Amino acid sequence: MIEKRKSIWGKNHDPQLDKELTEAIAKKILTEEELSKEIEECPHKLIECCFSVVDKKRRTVPFFFNEVQRDFIGKLETLGRAKPYFILKGRQQGFTTVITAIQLANAIVKRNFSGFTIADRDDNTKAIFNDKAKAMYNDLPEILKPSEKYNSTNELFFDKLNSSWRVASATSNIGRSRTLSFIHFSEIAFYKCTIADLQKSIVEAATEDAYCIYETTANGFNDAKALWDEGFCNNLFYEWWRTKEYTSTEYHYLNSTDKWLNDRLKVLKEKGLSKEQLAWYAKKYASYIDKSAIKQEYPCTPEEAFIVSGDCVFDKEAIANYLNTFNIGSTLGYFEYKKHLEPTLFENGKPIAYETVIDQIKFIKDPNGYIRIVEEPFCQKEHNAILKKPYVIGADTAGTGQDYFTAKVLDNTNGRCVATLRKQNIDEDLFAEQLFCLGKYYNCAFIGVEINYSRHPVQLLSELGYENLYYQNYSDSVPQHSIEKRYGFLTSSSTRPVIISNLVAVMRDDLKCETDRETLKEMTTFVKTSTGRGEASSGSHDDLVMASAIAHYMRRFFTKEMVIIDTGSDFLENSFTAPTSQSNQFMEW
Repeated sequence: MIEKRKSIWGKNHDPQLDKELTEAIAKKILTEEELSKEIEECPHKLIECCFSVVDKKRRTVPFFFNEVQRDFIGKLETLGRAKPYFILKGRQQGFTTVITAIQLANAIVKRNFSGFTIADRDDNTKAIFNDKAKAMYNDLPEILKPSEKYNSTNELFFDKLNSSWRVASATSNIGRSRTLSFIHFSEIAFYKCTIADLQKSIVEAATEDAYCIYETTANGFNDAKALWDEGFCNNLFYEWWRTKEYTSTEYHYLNSTDKWLNDRLKVLKEKGLSKEQLAWYAKKYASYIDKSAIKQEYPCTPEEAFIVSGDCVFDKEAIANYLNTFNIGSTLGYFEYKKHLEPTLFENGKPIAYETVIDQIKFIKDPNGYIRIVEEPFCQKEHNAILKKPYVIGADTAGTGQDYFTAKVLDNTNGRCVATLRKQNIDEDLFAEQLFCLGKYYNCAFIGVEINYSRHPVQLLSELGYENLYYQNYSDSVPQHSIEKRYGFLTSSSTRPVIISNLVAVMRDDLKCETDRETLKEMTTFVKTSTGRGEASSGSHDDLVMASAIAHYMRRFFTKEMVIIDTGSDFLENSFTAPTSQSNQFMEW
């Protein structure tokens, strides 16, 4: 029936003929039990059968799903209601319209349905109800309209079905007295109340099997971005070019001297966008006084949708363009190992002291793992020698419960990131043991661990006998002073600006040496404060940035040449002999 309606509309574009057809379709659905059952099970199918909508040219036309609407409905069908949905999109892609239609279809088909749409402000509340819901409902065939107890300025209630749909503006206590089976948060990034308040009020009113949909255009760094980053929802990002009417034949807009625009158009062309789509984007860009607004209103990636406020330390435009084409394969997992005690001192043949030993190290592939490997360690036999690449690891410990334990592994011959560790909730001893395994796995890499908040992880590495740790020498101030070796990297007021400046220079010279998307995302939110200090913007993290900064700075204190080990015997595949050339150099600040 849907295909027949599409075919007839495509040939005639006659609203009256379409009205007659939808009335016939409605009668057929209501009189044939099989069709009635199909619509009851999937109310959204009724939309393309019988609904009409007012398009962008203010014409009443049949409601046929566009590409992004169809994709979203497909996600609802396959992913179900186990998790909420978060739709991040560009302007005017039709999500509020289709979600409103889905709720309306449920309200007129299902008993005891209770739907709720929350808008960011009063005028949008009225627009959703009048221009979308009421317009669709009024154009329905009369035989599909249930008995109404009342039809107010913001709610439709069908008494015989005990079903309803309501729209209201966002407030912190909204929806507390209701029991809801569908909640739609429209443009949630622009709410004046917090998402936390809404989760304590209206979200608590949802039934266990309710649909919960957050939908918005981005609005900087706020609660909406935090919700997106948490990964609690099914995150769905829809690029602007998936809306097919975003095309233009005004090609003269492509003749721009704007460097940013030309760089962006080059990236979009490589993605396969047509000349008409590029012209539309260039025209839209030209229309903005604040040119950066296009990244928020018509984003190309989720990362650029949430525009950072403040002066970004890194070149966020270059990073955004890199993320647009980022396609680097990796393997997720963690290390398994055996940990046991071995005697070190004996008395009368009996052991009296022990040390902890870790061996039988093995990387376990796991899609839920927290270590991402891009390149396996290079270690191969040539004749009676083993060739090994040297690696360095910078590690940042979690300062508070909200921070992450992180580590970045660099190939020291070229500075390329080959592996990344990122874990939020892990005990310090377990972090140290995973770091031990990571270092051993990468040819006994040179490890520098940040010690600002805790020296415990690096102390544990030392006690485990890890032989290739970064250290600094300290001396006392008295005559005949002694030298003390202290393991770990202290990011002080002296060292922090140096390692950050070095990382900025590295990224400027070779951005593609960074192979981890999360690290690149952190760089786009790493800003200069009013005092000139570089740090994560409010609500963001910089743990990966700091681990990268430490790792890249440490490269100068370790060999950059391939290490050759003369074995004189058969090659041992799991040999972890440490490179010795230039290792364990130190810097006094």
